[in-house]
Amino acid sequence: MKSRFQPFFIFLCLVTISMSLATMSWAGETIQILEKEKKIILTGEISKALGTYDEHLRGAVEYLVCGKGGKEYESIIVVDSTAKDVYDAMLKLGVKRGSPPFYNEEQDKEIAPKGESVLIYIEWTDNGETKRVRGEDLLYNVHTQKPMKHAAWIFSGSRLVYDLESEDEDAQIPQAFMSNDIVALNHLDGSALFQNPLPEAAKENTYKKNEKLLPPLGTRVKLTIEVNQNMQLYILISGRVQGVGFRAFTKRNATQLGIRGYAKNLSNGKVEVVAEGDRGTLDRLLVALRKGPSASKVDDVNIEERPFSGKHKAFEIRY
Repeated sequence: MKSRFQPFFIFLCLVTISMSLATMSWAGETIQILEKEKKIILTGEISKALGTYDEHLRGAVEYLVCGKGGKEYESIIVVDSTAKDVYDAMLKLGVKRGSPPFYNEEQDKEIAPKGESVLIYIEWTDNGETKRVRGEDLLYNVHTQKPMKHAAWIFSGSRLVYDLESEDEDAQIPQAFMSNDIVALNHLDGSALFQNPLPEAAKENTYKKNEKLLPPLGTRVKLTIEVNQNMQLYILISGRVQGVGFRAFTKRNATQLGIRGYAKNLSNGKVEVVAEGDRGTLDRLLVALRKGPSASKVDDVNIEERPFSGKHKAFEIRY
């Protein structure tokens, strides 16, 4: 004989399972950890509070990314995840915590942060069109009067502070867990998980928002943090790219960047390039290849990512 409470019990179980699945789905949408690709994908928005205190800050921006409750008024992006979520995700990718910047009294100088580097990409939709840029592109250097240079951000893991909520009086946690500072623009800001490695970042108030590119405040964005690992790119460039010095141009740029591989003319009129190096450096080569030498006209650049082989000892021109 069935209990009259059985239908209610089943209903209650279904509701509980449904709520659990909803919570799991929400968590998955907020932060995704792609271990194989060595990247984290976060959701967020262009900070609605950006510029709130412009009379005092004069437009200065101190953070590329913060979590909710962080310094949203001087951050470009506010993500839906916490700094602890991001920290734990980096460890899950196999990235070890680095060392945050600090002042060395014996040497009487500031010591720069150390750690593995990452690349940051921002993606959003504008009138049905998807736009994807490097995080640095959303910033403007007030001294050079140009957008911020591309950089490989350093994962220091934030300086450690005492955990006031722990019963263990000696317990310590990254300061970012409390401040929700995630990506700092000043490379001596040890409160954040990631620091800017560029020498220009030692000065305060170096950056403002890039008015020409930044989408409206409150625009929803997807933020990708990708470990800057070695890889190979197989590249096919089409257009007016043969007989214009394209291979020599490619070799010159690749050699300056320390990239190894080769450039070769194909019978179909395209130029084939195989390039090996870390992702951040390869991105810089791609910028050059999309422009090409002055006599060329690049119509298309097709890119295929491949595993790093390490077999190329230099960059050469093949015939």
